[in-house]
Amino acid sequence: MVLFSLEKAIMGATKSHLWFEPILAGLVGYVLADLMIGVYHWGIDNYGSALTPIFGSQIDGFKHHHKWPWTITRIEFANPSQVVSLTVTFTVLPMVLASNDPIFHAFGAVCSSCIVFSLQFHAWAHTTKSQLPPLVIALQDMRLLVSPSKHANHHRLPYNNNYCLMSGV
Repeated sequence: MVLFSLEKAIMGATKSHLWFEPILAGLVGYVLADLMIGVYHWGIDNYGSALTPIFGSQIDGFKHHHKWPWTITRIEFANPSQVVSLTVTFTVLPMVLASNDPIFHAFGAVCSSCIVFSLQFHAWAHTTKSQLPPLVIALQDMRLLVSPSKHANHHRLPYNNNYCLMSGV
């Protein structure tokens, strides 16, 4: 669904010759995704327990991650991302069917894809540079993806900052 939305954004921008607005909408989607991920991460880190309905397993997983941060690098992308992907699919589907606006789709495609891949971006922040592809290192160096040094602050006392898992903006 995200790819369909991205396709509608590109085709709509091509037909209308509007490029600035969809690009700006994509940038807003990127920043908003990072903010939403950060707020969610803050909530999961600070409220509830393993017994909390719906979110208990996520809360427990995050507490486990804070004890052993490197373990996230050993989890396959599809394992933790399946629930996020399913939620995003059913959120984006009505948008794809309801609108052809390239600005709307640029925002939705970028925001949605960033949310889906946020756990992978987070895993890369715990991966040594020697194990990362050059493109990921370049994006971390440009601060478009959260770097290991920036995210490391989240795992230090007092454990109350750097919740944004994508870029850290």
